Amino acid sequence: MVAEARIAAVSPDETLEACARKIIVRYFHQMMSYKDGVRVGRDIEFVHDMRVTSRRLRAAMDNFADCFPKKPFRRHYKKVKAITRTMGAVRDLDVLINRFQKTLDNLPETEQTDIQKLIVHLQREREEARKPMLTLFTKLEETGFETQFLEFFVGKV
Repeated sequence: MVAEARIAAVSPDETLEACARKIIVRYFHQMMSYKDGVRVGRDIEFVHDMRVTSRRLRAAMDNFADCFPKKPFRRHYKKVKAITRTMGAVRDLDVLINRFQKTLDNLPETEQTDIQKLIVHLQREREEARKPMLTLFTKLEETGFETQFLEFFVGKV
C-alpha cells in the first residue's frame, strides 16, 4: 500500500486558506495514489484505502469550505463525493466476500458448498459494482478532473 503523504508544514503565520489548501491537496494526492491499484482490482485494500482517504478529503473540504469560492468548490466536492459513493458499493461487497471466505473452513462440507456459491455470486456482483466506478474514473480523466482540482486548490499543476 501507499504510505500516507505528509502535509507540508503549516504555520500560524499562514492564512487559514493557505493551510486549507495544503491539507486538501495532501489528501487528494493520497487518494489518487490508490487509483491504479483500485483499477486493477486484485487487492481489496486499495479500494478500502482510497475510500477512507476520499472521506478524509471530504471532511477536510467540509471544514474549509468557507475559504473558497462556493461554485467551483462545490463542483470539486461533488466529484470527490461521487468517488466515495462508487467505492462504497465495491467495498461493501469486498467486506462480505472476505467475511464468508474466512468462515468457510469452520463449516461442515455441505454448508461450505452453499457458502462457496454465495461467494461466487457476490464476486459477480462486485464486478458489476466496479463498472460504475471505473466509468467514473474514465470520465474524470477525460474531463481533466485531477488537473482542474489541483489548479483550483494549488493554483498550478
